[in-house]
Amino acid sequence: MLHEKIRAIAHSVYEDRDTAVKVSGLLSGDAGVALFFAYLAIAYPESPYEEITLEYLEKLSDALAHQQLPHYLSSGVAGIGFVFQHLRNIGLLDGSEDIGLDVLDESIMNGAEQDFSVGNWDPLHGLVGLGIYFLERYKETGESKYLERIVDQLSALAVDEDSGKVWVTPGYRHYSVDNYNFGMAHGMPGLLSFLAEVYTLGIRRNVIGDLVTSCCTFLLDHYQIDGEHYGFPASIQLKPEPTPLPSRNGWCYGDLGVAIALIHCGRALTRGDWVLLGTEIALKTTQIPFEAAGCGDASFCHGAVGLVHQYYRLFRSTRDIRFKDAADRWLSFMQEKYYRPDAYPGGYAHRKYDESTGSYSDVPSYGLLEGITGIGLVFLSCDAGVLPDWDIIFQTNV
Repeated sequence: MLHEKIRAIAHSVYEDRDTAVKVSGLLSGDAGVALFFAYLAIAYPESPYEEITLEYLEKLSDALAHQQLPHYLSSGVAGIGFVFQHLRNIGLLDGSEDIGLDVLDESIMNGAEQDFSVGNWDPLHGLVGLGIYFLERYKETGESKYLERIVDQLSALAVDEDSGKVWVTPGYRHYSVDNYNFGMAHGMPGLLSFLAEVYTLGIRRNVIGDLVTSCCTFLLDHYQIDGEHYGFPASIQLKPEPTPLPSRNGWCYGDLGVAIALIHCGRALTRGDWVLLGTEIALKTTQIPFEAAGCGDASFCHGAVGLVHQYYRLFRSTRDIRFKDAADRWLSFMQEKYYRPDAYPGGYAHRKYDESTGSYSDVPSYGLLEGITGIGLVFLSCDAGVLPDWDIIFQTNV
């Protein structure tokens, strides 16, 4: 069944290639689409998917040469560079060919300096996201200076709390005020998972060890073990007074993100207690009913397929059948509640909020984060057994 859905998603994306995707970036544009077709080429080597991947890489090369792009992982140069480097790392592109990534490195590092100057450490749209690009580059180059610099910048941006060093997520327009963020997408779990990855490479271990220990202590100080569904808030807003905000079960926010960060940090720093507690927290999330999950569509970011992916990842890591059962259950929810093959390309829609009307509507989406290419990538790892090495982008690579 998943095989047919994967093919349908691929067909829809390629058929609508000239009209559906208007940007070049990783999370909602051509870079994410290229990543999807690259993994299709690995899963189905007799298909035309490798040629399609090369088509998209040509478009991305043209965008780098002729468009004014931001530097971010999510929507700019770092995300495009990540795709080229990742495809070299997994053997789909010739690693001996000079494609100018050294020049991109310097450009992206200049972007890191800009982010540092304004305190933007966001895992998707800031310093941590750029660090993920340099982690991917390190696999080929072994060059540590960029990762060292980003760790130093993150260390400088940490603030003192009672239990040690933590990070404040700046308020965003009218959506939020300054807060302690507990989400993987924009918060401390994403930053901690990145630092754990760098630690395993032997880079800045003294600095990272202290930062990780103090921040994990802070997170665990806020763990409500007797919470009905959730042990952690989505965030704690700092103004006008500290106020915990309710959580959800997803990739972007929720206890799963904290659990995965604890597992990453516990493995890196050989803290078996963190690994055990992270696994226990993740197992508790498998009991959250659909009605309490805050899941509005099938997308990776905040929807059902992000849960499928995380639970399958945890099953592969722990071999605990309860994680596989949870993944299968969320796959069933996707089929029952969100699959509309006659209504939307690839069968799935994105539930989008319209500020002008204050309401949600279901719309077609082709992107990696909120659309069908992200769904297709997860289905490939479930159905075709292709290792989802791409998911370092989302730091779910436990």
